[in-house]
Amino acid sequence: MDNIIERHINNVQRRLRKYNSMILKSRYDKWISDELIQTYIDARYYNYGTNEKIRFFYRKIYDALLKKGEKLVKKEPRKKELIDNTIAIFQYYFYFDFVRNTNDLDKIVESIAEKRIFKLNIKSAIDDKNFKEELLELVRQDIKDVKELLISYSSKDFSLNFKRYNNNENYVRVKLDYYMEFPEIFSEDAIEEVFNTDMIAEDKLFVEYPMISVEALKDILGGNFNKIYICDFAGSLLNKKTKANQVLETIENPAAQDKIYLEVTYDDFLNYKDKIYDLIRKGFKFALKTNSQMEKLANDEMKVLEVFSCIIVDENDINKNKYKNVKILQE
Repeated sequence: MDNIIERHINNVQRRLRKYNSMILKSRYDKWISDELIQTYIDARYYNYGTNEKIRFFYRKIYDALLKKGEKLVKKEPRKKELIDNTIAIFQYYFYFDFVRNTNDLDKIVESIAEKRIFKLNIKSAIDDKNFKEELLELVRQDIKDVKELLISYSSKDFSLNFKRYNNNENYVRVKLDYYMEFPEIFSEDAIEEVFNTDMIAEDKLFVEYPMISVEALKDILGGNFNKIYICDFAGSLLNKKTKANQVLETIENPAAQDKIYLEVTYDDFLNYKDKIYDLIRKGFKFALKTNSQMEKLANDEMKVLEVFSCIIVDENDINKNKYKNVKILQE
């Protein structure tokens, strides 16, 4: 199955390597480039290593690059100029990777071309007449590819329905709506019941997860790491290892796992506890949905529930005021 966020990040890494090699030419250093690209990816797509006190997202990323540069210089002092110059080039990538907006890519590319000659002192840059045209064409195609990715999972048969929780606007419950036509003899309740039987509940995740991944990627591109999507998960999948792997690999990436939580019932947790623990160890995050029929839980049973990233508490849950050390959501 297609892991949209993983594929996009891999493409960004490939593009950045291409840009660095193309721009820096004889001054290109693979070690420096790869180290800085990884730092950029960590900050830009995982929000790792960033200073939360810095207000603007692009400055957070650049600050992470500067700190990485200091570490690289300590390892290779003689490469300080190369390291500083490579970091400086990354400022332009903010416009290529949706971190900052511009209506004039030509101007950005022109600035890069001038920097190659007057700052980087790349001798061959003076005679590199096709550089601007080639880089501009490459960047425009890369931007077009990303925009096409963001609309490629739109469907006339399905859409996502979003509903925020009452006590936390950063958490959003997602449901998959469908627009398929059924014979009039079937009632809406009957259609809904069939649509949520185990087999269909499992299969619809192959549609739902890629669509949610696109929404999560849009957030990340905008620097929003706070918004969390809580979506359906079929407990019956955990009895089908191959199918479960096929479904879950669509979101098996830290960036996706930080933004997409899988909702399970308490009964599912009791029935599949070891398998859920295993998935949590692999980075997946789960939301527990309680209900009014739950029995009173002992302290040790309460403690176990801290493995969940959040608990969606039913208003008639007898335990509703006793959950601790975990995010509580109310519908």
